[in-house]
Amino acid sequence: MLLIMQVLTVWLAIQLLFTIWNLSRMPKLGKSLSSQSTYYQPSADSHDQAVADHTSGKDQRSKPILSIMIPARNEEINIRQCLESVLNCRTDSIDIEVLVMNDHSEDRTVAEIQQVMQQDDRVRLFHSDPLPDGWMGKSYACHQLVQHAQGNWWLFIDADVRLEVEGLEAAMVTARSQGKGLISGFPRMETGTWLEKILVPMMSFVIAYHLPIMMVRRSRSPFFVAVTGAWLMIHPDSYARSGGHEGISTQIVEDMELARAVKRIGDPVTLANVQHYTSARMYRNAGQVWEGYKKNIFVGAGRSPLLAIGISIYYALLFILPVITLIYSLCTLDTMLIGWSLLSILIGMITKSIIDVYHGKPIWMGIYMPVSAACLIGIMMDSWRAGANGTGYNWKGRNYG
Repeated sequence: MLLIMQVLTVWLAIQLLFTIWNLSRMPKLGKSLSSQSTYYQPSADSHDQAVADHTSGKDQRSKPILSIMIPARNEEINIRQCLESVLNCRTDSIDIEVLVMNDHSEDRTVAEIQQVMQQDDRVRLFHSDPLPDGWMGKSYACHQLVQHAQGNWWLFIDADVRLEVEGLEAAMVTARSQGKGLISGFPRMETGTWLEKILVPMMSFVIAYHLPIMMVRRSRSPFFVAVTGAWLMIHPDSYARSGGHEGISTQIVEDMELARAVKRIGDPVTLANVQHYTSARMYRNAGQVWEGYKKNIFVGAGRSPLLAIGISIYYALLFILPVITLIYSLCTLDTMLIGWSLLSILIGMITKSIIDVYHGKPIWMGIYMPVSAACLIGIMMDSWRAGANGTGYNWKGRNYG
């Protein structure tokens, strides 16, 4: 047992060093990407497209247009603050249009939107057609929104997202430097209830801990991808050539599939740090946290039972076994084992604290690491079960198979 703990501790230390390096490689929203990667070079076709846009009138205005598109289903709690945060953004160098799709809401979502529309005519409201067979609800809402978009760039955001005053200007700086493709970033996650604090930061943890962030942009492989539909910016030309939401209409995790489609056509995909410019509270209670992660986690693992089991075992070994070993060593008074177990637990907590602080969370939340890992494993197993037995996943009144 002592040798196992020594090996685990060394590996945890290696992962800690990788995490620190990995986070330092993440591009920051508002900065130029031109010097950070050679992956994407504008081609002659891209130049021709830009000329065509200009001659067709899209760029004849003195400012480029940014289309902000918000799918909204039962979002009466969120939508008004979301719209107000968008409309309060500085737009010195851009014009904006704000398009909202009411996706068959059953609450006061429409009334909240209409109140904002009375104060600002940049907001336009649309009502979704009935959901066709073979479509996921959010994908169809986004697909309908783009039919009305006039912007040089498009920004999809969820209704629970809040933008800071410089958020849109910063987004366009980065978008201009990239030229084409897709840019996404995880908002600073606000948490309230206990399960939010334990689980929501794990989304950022998994990416920083495992995915070489620089490869999201530098590699053409769809394997290296991490994006979120909560804040996703895409060039209209890249959207059209990748097939858009129509090409991924059956996918539950539509944001990841859209990013993979953009990579397949050779356009760049960037995962950026957007923490300073956007925030979100995705869930409001423990039930929403569990169901939200349950809907995505097994699907995100490619619906592979082997991968789901492998991830669960890996996290159990790294973050739960040291706690069990510490309890055992305290009972047997094995001082060497106590020391190595404590060191393993401490390294895991420090790693989580570094990731949490980077993403705007308090440093003390790192102490949740063993509990967070246990909950993540529990959701993975529950998500696997729901996918395997055909019950599917429920979210906002819809069932997803």
